[in-house]
Amino acid sequence: MKFKSTKNISSERFVSLVVGQSGIGKTSLARTLPEPHDRTLIISAESGLLCLSGTDIPVFEVDPDSPWDSLTEVFEYLSTDEAKEKFRFIFIDSLTEIAQLILAELKRDPKLGDAKNGFLLWGSYADRMTKIIKIFRDFKPYSVVFTCLTSTEKDGLNLVDDFSMPGQSVKEALKSYFDLVLHYQVFTDEEGNKHRKLVTDMEVSRLAKDRSGLLESYEDANLETIINKIIKE
Repeated sequence: MKFKSTKNISSERFVSLVVGQSGIGKTSLARTLPEPHDRTLIISAESGLLCLSGTDIPVFEVDPDSPWDSLTEVFEYLSTDEAKEKFRFIFIDSLTEIAQLILAELKRDPKLGDAKNGFLLWGSYADRMTKIIKIFRDFKPYSVVFTCLTSTEKDGLNLVDDFSMPGQSVKEALKSYFDLVLHYQVFTDEEGNKHRKLVTDMEVSRLAKDRSGLLESYEDANLETIINKIIKE
């Protein structure tokens, strides 16, 4: 019987969920992935790609009328040898928008859209979102970055940040699917200057998570720098 040691376990791929409020610059983080930029494919369900003007990053736009088939199409292409030679990174922007499209598509099904079948609708939605997240998360040989919006929710008397996702079961499970969750936030220093940081420490943000133990609690908003800390060439 053979065993392997945990001593030299390292990451060969970078997988992360980046969360933050609308407009903070999550999509812009795609430009901080290692160059050349044409080795990144953005799978976009968002309309705000203007921030990436001039970067020449390939984009696949999810069809809002048939998001499931659209994501299946791009997955099948990325499974080819041609795609594996061409691309290194997949940037999925965003899970919030994809979830809303998937839910809307399911509601158009006469059976699922019937108010009496709410349990079946939400179960089908949870199944599809779980498959989308896990299939792309584990999609070798690519490194994969997901984005997700946050919203402010009431927790008792307090207001807290939470994942902006339809369906409580999907929202509650989301953090558990990732070893690395980066909460993109703006901080103001003593001089009144604003700084954007990626929070990795769950003691700072309930949404953050870093199972690598290799990152600072606050990292600069540069994915290449973070990748270089986690993946040792």
